[in-house]
Amino acid sequence: MSPRFSFKILGQNKKARQKVYLGLVLLGIITIGLVAVVGETPKYVEAEVVRFSTDTPNEDKPTSEFVWKGQKNDPKKIVIPSVGIDDYIQNVGIDQNNEIAVPNNVFIAGWFVDSVRPGDKGLSIIDGHIDGRQQTGAVFKNLPEIAVNDELTIVFGDNTEVKFRVIQKQELSVEETPSALYSQNPEISNQLNLITCVGNFDSQARQYDKRLIVSLEAILQ
Repeated sequence: MSPRFSFKILGQNKKARQKVYLGLVLLGIITIGLVAVVGETPKYVEAEVVRFSTDTPNEDKPTSEFVWKGQKNDPKKIVIPSVGIDDYIQNVGIDQNNEIAVPNNVFIAGWFVDSVRPGDKGLSIIDGHIDGRQQTGAVFKNLPEIAVNDELTIVFGDNTEVKFRVIQKQELSVEETPSALYSQNPEISNQLNLITCVGNFDSQARQYDKRLIVSLEAILQ
């Protein structure tokens, strides 16, 4: 049984009682107002990790009703003003082909969960589509236009941010890509690699013949 608490109102005068009641009502209103201002602690949902690369990803651009899922230290958005990128990020793992899975929506980038979080010490990897079957654009449509020294921002679940600066662009064959993608510049302690498809599209193999890797270093305060 829960303990019970009672308030004893002193005095029998009706006006005095009314004043006390009025005081209690005002206190209640103030308390409710404070709760409304402070608000509830944000609730984070464990994000699904995409582990299957589909040839038919969703091609609907997320609307204002889109609900991002992830922890407070998971990367939520990638913003690159110089090339007009401002899109959500989802978690991706190793797929059925033993490769980094591609996002299941062409307008969402994918953070490889087996790499470090962007901005942490080590190498972080984010991939993304350059187009879709029906769409001529996608999250990394304009990534080939990025230039050395351009900056981007990664926004996390708790809305904290880490900024990065481009240090290198590489257009490589499919065979050359793995070693470059997983390589970290020994002079950079906090590195981020972005990857997308470029080159000529092989309709029979249903893939592009080259990959673009953009390497960036974290701008630490």
